[in-house]
Order: sequence, then structure tokens, then C-alpha cells
Amino acid sequence: MKTNNPKIIGIVMLLVGLAITGFWGFGLFKIVTYPFTGTITQAKIIGYKVSRNGARMVKNNRSLSGKSPFFEFITNDNQTIKSYSQSPQIFVLFNYQIDEKIEVAYPKNEPKKAVIISWKEIPGLVLMIALGILAVVVGKSYMFKKQD
Repeated sequence: MKTNNPKIIGIVMLLVGLAITGFWGFGLFKIVTYPFTGTITQAKIIGYKVSRNGARMVKNNRSLSGKSPFFEFITNDNQTIKSYSQSPQIFVLFNYQIDEKIEVAYPKNEPKKAVIISWKEIPGLVLMIALGILAVVVGKSYMFKKQD
């Protein structure tokens, strides 16, 4: 396929790839660092996130795709916090079950920024980061493509 200006395609792909890699890479960074720099506590899965008309919670998971879990935990200050996983849950085999006990970590004094500390969070993040890196590689190849 011949394009009139492959450098523009390259720049767009490069920017999109960097944005995808940075966004999902930061999610992975939080999962890895919060246990060491923040507070770890026990939580319980209370439902699943549905994104139609904003994020809301449902109690069942009838789809074949993974769903981000809603979880609830109590902080050291006896605050009850409800939140949901920000990681993409793309594999149905890695779904969480209602009432499943999990570990969450959050920055000190910021429990609303809690992330789930589980291997089930990693596959979706790694896949999205790989997609971002692929976009960067494709963008780079378009930017340095020789004109015919």
C-alpha cells in the first residue's frame, strides 16, 4: 500500500503507542510498587463493573469476557472503601468470584487509589503494553521508511 505521507502515519502511530504503553505501564508500575511503598490490606470481591452509562456494579458475570471486579475493604481508620480494578480483564479464565478474598495496596493515606495485588491483573496489562510497543515499532518503521 502506498501512502502519500508515511511520516504523518508514523508520528500518529508513535504517539498512540507511547500513550498506550505509558497508560497501562503506569498501572503495572502501581501494582508492583504500592506493596512496598504503601499499605497492604485484605479486601473482598463484591461485584463486577459494567461500563454502560458510566461505571456501575452488577452482582453476576454472565459474559464470556473478563470483567473488572468491584472490591471493598476497611482502612486502618475504619473507613469502608469501594472501588474497582482499573486493569483490563480480558480472559474469562482469570475472573474473580464474588466473596473472593484478595489483597489490595494503596499509597499511604490515599485508600481510594487502591489496586488489586494479584497475578490475575497482569495478563491484560502485559497484552496492552505489548500492543503499545507494537504501535511504537510500526510508527518508527513508517517514520524512517524510504520514499520511492
